[in-house]
Amino acid sequence: METDPNNRTLTITSTTDENVCFSDVATVAKRWMIDFSFVSLCQFFKEGKFEEFNQTISTLETIIDGSPHLNTEQKQKRQICGFLARIMHGKHLDVSFDRDERLSPLMSAVGVWASQKETVANRSLFEHVTNLLYVQSVAVCLEKGNSGMASSALKWLEEECEIPQNLGIKLSLIVNKRDTYHPFLLNFSWNRLLENIQTFLDRFLEDHPSDFLLQAASKVVKAGQETGEDSETQEASYTTNRSSEYSKVNQETSVLMRPKKKLLSTRNIHPWIPESGKKPALTFMRKRVSTRLTYRRASPETTLNTNATRKTHGRWPWDLDTALKAGVKRHGEGKWSRILQEHDFHGRTGVQLKDRWRVLKKAHKVDSS
Repeated sequence: METDPNNRTLTITSTTDENVCFSDVATVAKRWMIDFSFVSLCQFFKEGKFEEFNQTISTLETIIDGSPHLNTEQKQKRQICGFLARIMHGKHLDVSFDRDERLSPLMSAVGVWASQKETVANRSLFEHVTNLLYVQSVAVCLEKGNSGMASSALKWLEEECEIPQNLGIKLSLIVNKRDTYHPFLLNFSWNRLLENIQTFLDRFLEDHPSDFLLQAASKVVKAGQETGEDSETQEASYTTNRSSEYSKVNQETSVLMRPKKKLLSTRNIHPWIPESGKKPALTFMRKRVSTRLTYRRASPETTLNTNATRKTHGRWPWDLDTALKAGVKRHGEGKWSRILQEHDFHGRTGVQLKDRWRVLKKAHKVDSS
């Protein structure tokens, strides 16, 4: 390995005396590490290994923070990992992934899943998982004995999401009766949600193989079993064996990964550290869906509290009034989620859009017809 003292460009000299740009090789190595972390997260999700999942997703965050330019597939995997993190914490109502701490992990998962509509090839599977998320967002609250939180979750789903009307009516009846063991909830159970998500992951991995490092490690383990050597001994001999082109690639990757303090620095350009204090409301129907992978403990007073005070934004500027009028004209009154997707209303929610529209109508600023 060579270092240029002027521009600090690192190169790696191969056996053919060809200089390879370190940044190019590092990009490939990071792609392999992202793939391996993704496969590991899918496996830990399937096996329900909570601690291992959390440790791996923290590692993935560090790698992604050091990779400012992700390709389309890597962005998809990042979104899926964020979705899985919300599901893994789905029954932890004191956990928040969004700026609006009142949103439970499952409510946040609804938004992330909606952003994956083009990624899910099977339309029926996508819609089924969506409905399961709607039901479980309410059912988990009832299961935890918090009917008030269940009512707030249902109200949020009705106002911010395009939840089917018949589904909303059914959930409303269940919440009013506080019937945790209603047959309808059993048909849309937690286990069924997990099974359908696993089906999606299996199909995604078939279409997007991410097992290069997994296969390489499997070869090391298998070779060690055949020779009776332990994995560390076999790995050392495996990485120094240059009898094949694959061994050369593996050795160069090992060289890259030695200076761990440089490649896996704990300093993040945009650290994903849990933040404190109340944040402006952010609904998933905004253009920018919250994609953070890690969570933070929500403040008790803001966790879907029906009496929580909504953040105010002061006077509505004329440009937002104009955007609201145009949105209603294009999509129709009541389609607040679609209007939010089309324009940035500076953190305002669908409920606030509806309230503002009432004001505009009463003031005869728009044609009420």
